[in-house]
This record gives sequence, structure tokens and C-alpha cells, in this order.
Amino acid sequence: MKKLKARAFLALRGLIFLLVLAAVILSLDKSLKLIQEDNLCPRYYKYPKNTFDVTFLGASLVLYGIYPMELYDKYGIAAYNLSTGNQSLEASYYLAKEAIEKDHPSLIVLDCSRAPEDEETMESQYIHYITDTMPYLNRNRIDMIRNLSAEEDLKPLLFPLIAFHSRWQELTYEDALPQSKELVYGAKVTGRVEESVAYDEPEIRENLLPDSSRKYIEEIIDLCREKDTEILLFTMPVIGKNKFFGQSGYNLRAGVAEEVAGIARKKGVNYVNYLTNWKEIGFDLERDAYDGEHLNRWGAAKFTEAVGKYIKDHYDIPDRRGQKGAYAMIQDDLDNYPVNRMRDSLRRSLFLRDYAATLKSDANTDPVGDALVLVTMNGMIDSDIFTEEDGALLQGAGFSQNLHDWKGHAWIGVIDGGRVVYESRPKKDEDAELENEDPDDKTEDSDHKDDKEEEFIDFADSYSGTAGKLKYSVTSAYPEEGTGRIRSAASILVNGLEYTTEDRGLHFAVFSKSTGELLDSCWLNIYSHALSCLHDNH
Repeated sequence: MKKLKARAFLALRGLIFLLVLAAVILSLDKSLKLIQEDNLCPRYYKYPKNTFDVTFLGASLVLYGIYPMELYDKYGIAAYNLSTGNQSLEASYYLAKEAIEKDHPSLIVLDCSRAPEDEETMESQYIHYITDTMPYLNRNRIDMIRNLSAEEDLKPLLFPLIAFHSRWQELTYEDALPQSKELVYGAKVTGRVEESVAYDEPEIRENLLPDSSRKYIEEIIDLCREKDTEILLFTMPVIGKNKFFGQSGYNLRAGVAEEVAGIARKKGVNYVNYLTNWKEIGFDLERDAYDGEHLNRWGAAKFTEAVGKYIKDHYDIPDRRGQKGAYAMIQDDLDNYPVNRMRDSLRRSLFLRDYAATLKSDANTDPVGDALVLVTMNGMIDSDIFTEEDGALLQGAGFSQNLHDWKGHAWIGVIDGGRVVYESRPKKDEDAELENEDPDDKTEDSDHKDDKEEEFIDFADSYSGTAGKLKYSVTSAYPEEGTGRIRSAASILVNGLEYTTEDRGLHFAVFSKSTGELLDSCWLNIYSHALSCLHDNH
């Protein structure tokens, strides 16, 4: 009896050891996975089953182009964007199965933009985007890896610790933070702006659709029909030329789109070709894309509204606004959406034109009431680099001064909830002698004083205030002790923490007033013609 108890005790200890070991391995596995912005959004699995009525599937065009929060805001559609970078149609098939098993959505919306690609396998990097987020023992995860990956990639995909075991040396603060996409329901918000040039009318050729693409489009349609889920096929818009996608690629995609339309007719499902019908949406070639092919936040807002209207007109999707349970959670996220969209938009800005476009929208045109924007300058403006047009970009955010014309070492701007509460103004030579002279004893020179350009007086500037949970102080330049000469320096001190560096240029720090969260900290190099942004969001 004692031997039996001893063996049972040893077996129990062994089992506990294995369970602890498994937990440690799974924890390491999760911690060492790459945090990629093109990953499947992990928050999808935090919602109860049967929450989302519409699921979007596709690659990066959908990732950038469909904003579920705006669908919920305008139409009450509870949707999730399960798009990932370079998602193939076969991968979309397994994600359609996953969505049906988790939520049984009323509608799956499938982008067929990648239909011209003949893909039976995917590069492991793009499979990681999807499978690293899915539950470890998920059947669809395992089937996707087995069927999409090359043989040499099987083990690292099934057990990511094999692929990322040495990444502990590269871990940074950002790896401990949640993906920003989690708060915008899988979308990827960017405020990057690049002017595009429209394509010529496409030359349509026939028989361009690969057999593999036809197979998976039809299998996804059949799966949805079998599971009593409706499906909408569409091809994403590409509003302008770019270095990755020229006229020949546009011609190919347009030809394949015609064949996808044929599949839709044959199968009796809806299809919308937004590739060539994008003008009907009202896209602006100068503002609505960041590389011609991918939409930015302004283009995505227009496209999302158009798709939402089509869905409401053609499908019986319930309006979930005002409902309780998980939909109350979505409503809470919607309330925080403007500040989250602003955060993502700023952080993905690369140049002044991007940053200024977001500030114009969120700090002036349609101000985010919860946002505090602090700006200070370190150094002096080089008007040969920082042009009048560049200055006008910042003026779009509500500032009165065009910094192209600014003289001196100090300039500060503070925008609280869309209102400019402080901005440095030029200090002019008031001509102290005029203050002491007899007003009746004017000379010809004094009579014409107003005709002369007043001399700019260099100065240091600072401003302090409170906003919500934030106590802040902003400084630009300082007087040198002894001489009083003005020297370059900049400081943004918020709740005791410094948010500038010693780099010469403009420094921005943007916060949520209600939470105290740093939305973005950015240094704009105004001494480089690129006017590039460097973000530091620690």
C-alpha cells in the first residue's frame, strides 16, 4: 500500500512538473513571438462567441481599407477585420472556417484582389502573421500550417518557440504592449499621405485567373452556403499608380476581376468591383492614399462608408447599437475610437505632411476633444529648407504663425481639445525712445516709423497648464546667464517626465487628457529636406 501511494505521489509530482514546464514553454512561446502590425489581431479571441455579424477577409488592402469601428458608428454593424499581410485565398478559406466556428457571422466579405496570384503555399513569414495569434491547439491553425507551408517550415510554425527562441536578445519595451490594432478591431490606421496619379483605362484580357484561385474562391462560397452564412465578394480599389503596382498590374487585376464576377454570377452571390469603380466613391487622388495602392485613414473612411451602405442595402444585418453585453464593449471602444485613431495615425507618420494632415483633422477640422497637443522648437528655422508650404501645413492644425517666416530661437504651440490655447507670437522692437519723447516733438523719422520693418527681438518662451490628468510645462529656448543671450533648448515636461531630446527641430508630444496616455512623441527634423519624423513612445 505504501509503495502504491509512493508511486502515485511520484506520478503526481511528475504530472505537476510537466504541466508547469508546459505553462513555462507556452509563456515563453507567447512572449518571444514577433509583434507584427500585419498580424491577425489577438483581441478577436477576447470577445464572446457569436459577437460579430460580419467578418472581413483579405490581405493588406483590406487591412488598411476597412474600419470596423466606423461601420459600427454609422450603421450599427458589428464587424471584425481578420485581414493580414499577404493573406492568400487559401489562408482566407481557413479563416472563414475559423470565423464561422467562433461567431457564425451573418456575412463574410472576401476580397479577391490577390486572385491573380497562383498560390498553393505561403511564405512562412505570412503564415506566422495568422497562426501565431490563433489558439495554440486550434484545428484550423494546425490545418492551415500543414496545408500552406513548405515542409521545412512545419515545425517552426507549429511551435513558434523554435523560430523565435533566440529573440529574447531583441525584446524591447514595445513587445510588452498590446497591438494598437486591438482597439480598432483589426484595421491598420495610417495618416500617411502621398499624391497619386490615376491609371489609364485597363486593357482587359481573358483567362487570367489561376486554377488555384478559382478553386479557393469557390470553396469559400460553398463553405458559407453549407454553414448558412452569406458571402460578398469584392475587389479592393487601387486609386493610383505606385512603384509596386504599375499599369500592367492594374490591367491584370482588372481582367481577373471580370472572371471573379463570372464566378459570382454562376454561384449566385454578390460581387462588387471597386477596382475600376472607385471614382463613384469620391476618392481624392491627392489625399486618400499613402502609396496609391493602400488607402490611408481618409480614403478608408470613404470606402468603409460605401461598403457599409452596400451591406445594409443588400443583407439583413442587425443594428447592434444600444444593445448590451459584448456590444456595450464595442460602444465603449467606439467612444475611445477618435483618440485611438489619432494615436495610430500619428505614430505611423513618416514625414511632416503626414503628421500635419492628422493634426489638421484631429486638432482642427474635427477635433478630438480628449487630445492635448504640445509643440516646441529647438533651434532656428532654416527658411531655405522649411518652406512656406511646409509652414502652411502646420497652420492647418490651427496655428496662426507660418514658421517659414519665423525669426528667433523660441516657438511653442499648445492645442487643448482642438483649441489653440497658447502660441508664441513675435516680439517687436517697441522703440523705448518713443515712449519717452514729447508727443508734440515728432521728427520726420518718427512720422514714418510705421513704414519701416520693425526689428524682431529674440526671446525665450514657456507655458504651463493642466488638462485632465496632465500637468504640463513647455519651454523653448533660454537666456544665457550673464549675457542674457538667447540659446536654443526645448522641453516638454508632463507629469514630471521629459518628452523631448536634444535634437534640433520641432518636438511634438500628444496625450489623452482623460487617461494621461502618451499618444505620440515625435521629433521632426526641420534641417533635412525630407522633414522626417522620428517617434519615441516609451
